[in-house]
Amino acid sequence: MAEYLTIIPKLLLSLLHLLIIRKYMKVFLGPANENLKSCIEWGIYYVFLIINNINSVFPPHLLLFGNVLLIYMISSATRKRSIKQRCIFSLLICAVWMLVEVIVMMILMSMGFDSRTLQDAGSFISKMCMLLLSVIISHCIKDNHYSEIPLLYFLSILLIPVSSIYMMHHIFLIAAVHNEYMIFSVTASFLLLIVNYVIFEVYVWISRNAELG
Repeated sequence: MAEYLTIIPKLLLSLLHLLIIRKYMKVFLGPANENLKSCIEWGIYYVFLIINNINSVFPPHLLLFGNVLLIYMISSATRKRSIKQRCIFSLLICAVWMLVEVIVMMILMSMGFDSRTLQDAGSFISKMCMLLLSVIISHCIKDNHYSEIPLLYFLSILLIPVSSIYMMHHIFLIAAVHNEYMIFSVTASFLLLIVNYVIFEVYVWISRNAELG
């Protein structure tokens, strides 16, 4: 029963991975033109992520190639941008994400995480960092479609992911010592990711309302 409970968050975390990629595509490539082909490609990407998250069957070079290829295919199906722009975006987003994961893993290893909790903690924190980075970039880009919200509100929103990372750091440390908290730590990481994603969507909604007002 416990094994099934740990698989469910992996399925949902793979879905959040796709949502984060969509946010980056919207920031750098503009609004999407969804169609049946793009839906199929998103589905293939989702299955690709699930297989890797559950069994880790892909070697690092194949995992990187698969991510780049699938992101390029999806961006080609949903955005009318040049081949150069789509290639650069696909390579950069995967390279940055991989770099963030490596840095997070190195930091967690230096803090004494064991191999059993390292993957779960690293997955959560790296996704949180990428989600946070997408919002910061969208806020800084000058030709954003929406108005900027007041700086105080923006900083207040950014406190939420920072607090979440702090909380999950200590939760995973506790789970590393007490095995009975492992399922709780994985579930808590997923719930906090959901909360942060919703918060950032609220940020976009506030910005859009500011533009209309």
